[in-house]
Amino acid sequence: MAFKVVQNGSTFDIYDGDRLFTSCVYGTEYVRPFMGPVYATNGESFTRFAPHHEEHPHQRSVFVGIGDVNGVDFWNEVGENKGKMVLDSVLHVQDGETAEVTAKFVWKSIETDEPYMDEVRTLVFEKKEDCIAVHVKLAFTAAYEDVTLGKTKEAGPLGIRVADALRVDRGGRFENSEGGVNEEECWSKEAKWCNYEGMLGDKKVGIAYYDRKSNRHYPTAWHIRNYGLMAANNFYFKSEEHIPMGETLEYDFLLCFWEDAFDAQKYAD
Repeated sequence: MAFKVVQNGSTFDIYDGDRLFTSCVYGTEYVRPFMGPVYATNGESFTRFAPHHEEHPHQRSVFVGIGDVNGVDFWNEVGENKGKMVLDSVLHVQDGETAEVTAKFVWKSIETDEPYMDEVRTLVFEKKEDCIAVHVKLAFTAAYEDVTLGKTKEAGPLGIRVADALRVDRGGRFENSEGGVNEEECWSKEAKWCNYEGMLGDKKVGIAYYDRKSNRHYPTAWHIRNYGLMAANNFYFKSEEHIPMGETLEYDFLLCFWEDAFDAQKYAD
């Protein structure tokens, strides 16, 4: 069944046939864009969709964030010296057997409106036999000055906040490609993928998140928590990154939203 993309202002709704799967939310009512909620076939969300939650409010479903971009925090939202991601333009929208939304964002200081870098974010949706796959491609360009992505725990670049029902303290679990289970064995560790799973109502579901060989420092280290956060993070555990003026740093990740049963090794590089 084909995908449909329906635009509603600055939001792009992604339909799997007639069923709403997720939305790409790019409006100015939020400091930063995100993808979510992400619906399972029973109507419940794989991810936590609480746009202004008092606990980690910046962790909106599927999001992009980096805790130190030339000293400005683009991960957290509360406090001083924080950043925003402003929609510049929508570059490409496609539906059919696959769907795609590509948009350009400018990363700016909330306080001064100073720009730090540009980002082109491409989300490609693909129906596989055992999941709906979302290819997330990120391109960060130092369009205004040299950029340093600092060595901070609050980093991704790609983060996911899973539904509360999948949290480890509520019966969920996660495992990585090396056999590690839950935060005690996965946090800070290198792995090709992590798979977070649990029950949504009466349905077993999971989110498998894959690093790709084309990414720097593959396989990534993981900032992954029992409370429901899952994020790749080489900046803190391996090395800060420098992007010279005019150059681009690219990332490519794969997310698989699955139901009932899934072999996470199937899509690993």
